[in-house]
Parts: sequence; C-alpha cells; structure tokens
Amino acid sequence: FPQEEEEEEEEEEEELDPLTKIREQCEKLEKCVKTKELLDQCNSRVSSRTRTEEECTEELFDFLHARDHCVRPKLYSGVLLPLRAT
Repeated sequence: FPQEEEEEEEEEEEELDPLTKIREQCEKLEKCVKTKELLDQCNSRVSSRTRTEEECTEELFDFLHARDHCVRPKLYSGVLLPLRAT
C-alpha cells in the first residue's frame, strides 16, 4: 500500500496549476517571445561582465506585462464562467 500512496503523490505533483499552463501557452505567442528574447539577451550581457551597473529590470517588466496581458482574460474567463452557471 505505501507504493500506491507514493504513485498518487507523484501524479499530483505532475499536474500543472492552471495558471502555469496558461502562462506557458502565452509565453509561446509572438509578443511574449520577443520580450523574452530581449530579457535573455540582457541577462546574457549582464552575466558576461564582471563589473556592470546594468540590470534587466525593464526587460523583465516588459516580459511579465506582455505575458500577464495574455494570461488575464484566459484566467478570469475560466474563473467567472463556473460562477455564472450557479
């Protein structure tokens, strides 16, 4: 029986949170891909230098904004639709 419990726990861990699934889908869209590329380029540039004051805050915020702009309507439509049915 302990082995069955371990298998059930592993299955639960493998299931992705709906928000994570939506974020992953949105990250594949053109706007998100472009901002992610800029963020990755900035991170590479900063990582390659030993002394720099450059940070990638603006690029990170641009990426998160683009992703959240995509996520928001998908997330809330999934939340609000079940509420309307009751």
